[in-house]
Amino acid sequence: MSETKIKNIIFDLGNTLVYFDFSYFYDGVARLEKKLNPAAMKRFIAENKLGDKLCKGTLNHKEFFRILKKKFNLKIGFSDFIYLYSDIFWSNNSMKGFLEKLSRTRRFRLYLLSNTDSYHINFIDKNFPFVRLLKNRALSYKIGSIKPQRKIFLEALKKFGINKEETLLIDDMKDNCEAARKIGISAIQYKTYSAFLKQFTKLIKQRK
Repeated sequence: MSETKIKNIIFDLGNTLVYFDFSYFYDGVARLEKKLNPAAMKRFIAENKLGDKLCKGTLNHKEFFRILKKKFNLKIGFSDFIYLYSDIFWSNNSMKGFLEKLSRTRRFRLYLLSNTDSYHINFIDKNFPFVRLLKNRALSYKIGSIKPQRKIFLEALKKFGINKEETLLIDDMKDNCEAARKIGISAIQYKTYSAFLKQFTKLIKQRK
C-alpha cells in the first residue's frame, strides 16, 4: 500500500451514512393495493434492472411508475407512489456523528459518491440534513454510471480534482471497494461502526 497521506475521504450513502430497506416501499404499496404481491413486484424490478436504470438516469420516475402501474394494474397515484418509494431510509447515527466530527476538524476534504436518483437524494437531504455537509458530490444518475463500474470512480476523481493516491473510499459494498482499489483508491468496507472505526484509525496512523 502506498504511504501517501490521506487527504480526501469519499463517503458512500446507502447503508453507510443512512440505512435503507426497499421492503418498506414494496410493503407500503401493497398496503394500498390489496391484490398486489410485493415479492412479485420486487422480482419484476430486479429482473428488468429498473433500479439500476433509475440510478443511471436512463429511466425517469414517471416512466418507472407507468411501467409498474401497467404491469400490476396499480390504482395508486404518482404522489403516494413516489413518497413510498422515497421513504425507505433511516439515519446511521454513529456515522452521522463521525461525519459531523470530521467536518468540524477540517482535516480532510470530504466528498459523496453514491448510486442514487433524484428523488432519493432530495428526500435524504430534506430529512437527514447532516448529509448536506457533503457538498461536493458525484451522483450516479448525473454521471450515467453506477458503482462498481470503473467510469463512475474516474469521473468522481476528475470532478473533485483529487489524486487517487491521497483518497479513501468508505462504502458498504465489497465490489465497490475492490473496484476503487483497482484504480488506486484506498477503501474500507463499512460493516459495523466499531470495525470501521478501528480500520480507519489504523489506516490514518499508517498514512500520516
